[in-house]
Amino acid sequence: MATGTDVVSGAHKHLPKSKMPLSAIPDPIDFRDLMYLPTLVQVPRENPVELHLSRKIPVLDQKKEGSCTGFALATVIHTLVQLRDSGLPYQASPHMLYEMAKRYDEWPGEKYEGSSARGAIKGWHKHGVCKDRLWQGTLTGDVSRDALSLTLGAYYRVNHKDLVALHAAITEVGVLYATTQVHAGWDEVDKSGIITCSEEIFGAHAVAIVGYDGKGFWFQNSWGPGWGKDGLGHISYDDWLANGTDTWVCRLGVPVAIELRTSTAALHSAAVPRSNASSLQDLRRHIVSIGNNGLLKPNGDYGTSPADVDTLLAECKATLMRWKEEGKPQRVLLYAHGGLVEESAAVQVLADLLPVFMGAGVYPISFIWHSDFWTTLKNILSDALSRRRPEGFLDNTKDFMLDRLDDTLEPLSRLLGGRAQWSEMKENAQLATTGVDGAGVATGGARYLADRLVQVLGREVEYHVVGHSAGGIFHAPLVQYLATNGVIASGPMAGQTGLGVPIATCTLWAPACTTEQFKKSYLPLIGAGIERFSAFMLTEKAEEDDNCARIYNKSLLYLVSDAFEEEARIPLLRDGWPVFGMNKFLKKDPELASLFQSGRAQLILAPNTEQDPAKRSGARHHGDFDNDAATITATLHLITGSGESARFFNYRKPSAALRETRRNLQR
Repeated sequence: MATGTDVVSGAHKHLPKSKMPLSAIPDPIDFRDLMYLPTLVQVPRENPVELHLSRKIPVLDQKKEGSCTGFALATVIHTLVQLRDSGLPYQASPHMLYEMAKRYDEWPGEKYEGSSARGAIKGWHKHGVCKDRLWQGTLTGDVSRDALSLTLGAYYRVNHKDLVALHAAITEVGVLYATTQVHAGWDEVDKSGIITCSEEIFGAHAVAIVGYDGKGFWFQNSWGPGWGKDGLGHISYDDWLANGTDTWVCRLGVPVAIELRTSTAALHSAAVPRSNASSLQDLRRHIVSIGNNGLLKPNGDYGTSPADVDTLLAECKATLMRWKEEGKPQRVLLYAHGGLVEESAAVQVLADLLPVFMGAGVYPISFIWHSDFWTTLKNILSDALSRRRPEGFLDNTKDFMLDRLDDTLEPLSRLLGGRAQWSEMKENAQLATTGVDGAGVATGGARYLADRLVQVLGREVEYHVVGHSAGGIFHAPLVQYLATNGVIASGPMAGQTGLGVPIATCTLWAPACTTEQFKKSYLPLIGAGIERFSAFMLTEKAEEDDNCARIYNKSLLYLVSDAFEEEARIPLLRDGWPVFGMNKFLKKDPELASLFQSGRAQLILAPNTEQDPAKRSGARHHGDFDNDAATITATLHLITGSGESARFFNYRKPSAALRETRRNLQR
């Protein structure tokens, strides 16, 4: 495990640099990068190396590690700190910068050597950077908090072929973060630091450009002070234009103290183009990120490794212990979003709900399971519609056919991939708990969390479950695994042994699981593992008045039932496949009707005007439940007996919704 950093070693000044790990990876093209535009700043004829040497920036030594992107960025940070804070000593952890860089590179996993400059910049932006002495290889709570004291502010890509822009950026800021190809001339550099051009390329490397003269750029390397001119090198303009690959310019951010979780939600909202490290850090302690095949997803803004789960639970336990000392109940909520949302929208829901649940003394842990079925669904429906519509406008002579549009779209969308995509999404959801490798060892991220919940938090904690739409599919095996005492008899976890941890409340909003799955997974546990069960559903009229992408003229659950489940609906001959979250099927099923009529479970149909806040919901569409204040209030009542903290709820439209609004305005 790489921890401390050698800042003075010249141990490999005689080692050919061609044998050093050269592991910088050129940035993959991304047209979203914001480009630096030169200002009319006065650019001197040269920015002499002596000026940089006078700053006494530590020369780092990466030794034989392939982590140059982290070491070069640490040098950039040290320079920026010295320039801003007049020599305030701060040694940033290059190893943290490098490990976070691998989370944000475009390549899966973290088990490889090397990273890109963009990945390192993103990692610093999303996490900040801790002091070198604190980094022990894991993003613990202490590390995360310390990292917020040194964050990234504004940053831009600089066109590495534009010498005018490069000179202006160095003059304006003082240092650039760069990557370049390394050739044989780097092996032959002497005490002058001058690199002679060569065509023998060894690999790519990251450096900090710290000055320039009439012949080229000066840069600070991370091969110890024994290399070049006290650790610095000079690359000619010809060499740079031939071999330079990426350049970034950045400024330090201002550490800010965010006390209110409502502020975290605002900082993370789509109104802020770049969420800062403080808002992201507050959200990460409540997120378990699930990727393909139900595995923990270690990369991205909210990447989750097993170590991250342990860190999350340590933070959770500290909060629960504080609540216990204050005489409050210890409550943990496991939340799974629906299958239609992209990651940013799912996280925004958490950001909006966080102050509500924490204010009520409920610690939420949200599974972000990367479904985003909505984009696929819109494309499928659009394709299906295009196959049955003529060119140009529809005239009123065909109005009588519009009520048959859904009948036409259902079989077409099924054949065009809707059934396959829905089945794949359901499989991924369940694999988060049911997944095993070839040796039969459990691999699912949700199952890992469940095991660690019991080990870290124990059985005395109140556990609550809330799922929206396909979140009911995601939760089905997890609820079985958590709440079953003994061998599980049916459902996706049949034959496995449950943990026997009681679930105080289980609340499903418009659940997309089939009636069959509900009966095998949830029903056996109601009153025998699940203490209180509640389901929110749209009324039949609301289901029929809903729409999908303004193409299909009923709710998503209608489309799932009629087109995407085991058997498709055939008009006049066969109804859709029974979906538990649709009241029309519930009424026809004597067992389920009896469940709710007997009082063993609670059914709330929406929208309604109930006076009792514990039974009220204003949801009018399938996607409304997670952003409807009345539904949130009622759910809190079910969990805590009070909906008082729902006053903190402030729904903010996610970026996808704002994009749709912009498109509508531009029509």
